[in-house]
Amino acid sequence: MFQFVTPITGVRKVLGPFLFLSLINITQCWGQAPSVGNLIKVHEATQTEINSLSNEEEGMLIYNEDTKQLNFFEGSNWVAPSNTSKTLVLNRANNGNNDLIANRNNQYFNFPINASHELSNTGGIFQTVGNGRIRVTQTGTYLMSAAFSVRDMPSGDTKYIIGLFVNGALRGYLSRGFASLPNRDWWGTSGTMVYPLNANDEVLFRYVVNNNNRPLDAVFINIGITQL
Repeated sequence: MFQFVTPITGVRKVLGPFLFLSLINITQCWGQAPSVGNLIKVHEATQTEINSLSNEEEGMLIYNEDTKQLNFFEGSNWVAPSNTSKTLVLNRANNGNNDLIANRNNQYFNFPINASHELSNTGGIFQTVGNGRIRVTQTGTYLMSAAFSVRDMPSGDTKYIIGLFVNGALRGYLSRGFASLPNRDWWGTSGTMVYPLNANDEVLFRYVVNNNNRPLDAVFINIGITQL
């Protein structure tokens, strides 16, 4: 039995039965498997509905139906607290006669790689929506990389570019230059870029190879995106 004396009145009070029963109730509550009726359910919303919210307060919670994650408002953005890496990896490999690298001098073409070539897609924030086209559903800073190689690059000086487009506008070159080869040979290029993206932005990876309208055989094509 627990007792205490009030500092002002000096009256001795007994807490034994009340405290003992309270501890028993708490122990029973945490010691038993929860039932559905004891669980708390937060509001559900799509990413579009979440983006349209106004007057949010820091610490608010909502369940994102699109990403299947619990989001909280950290003061300026809705974010998902997760230890899961948020990374997308696309890879297409082919050593045959494929003519995958189409070209026309100084003209951009989309990377010929899509959702069927996903090797990894974690974090629930990436949507591969077309050849070389990826949509992100969460605002953040992203590290983006792309690469391709061919087995029949022509001799001489051949101009090449890997460009990154955001919502249709060119935002930077991941790689750019001239391949200078004495003979037709295997060749490849790659590059990276860090860029901030908003929720529902679409990034597009495109290339230029000046080979006088003659397609080339791709050995591999790769795209990688990681939220930092």
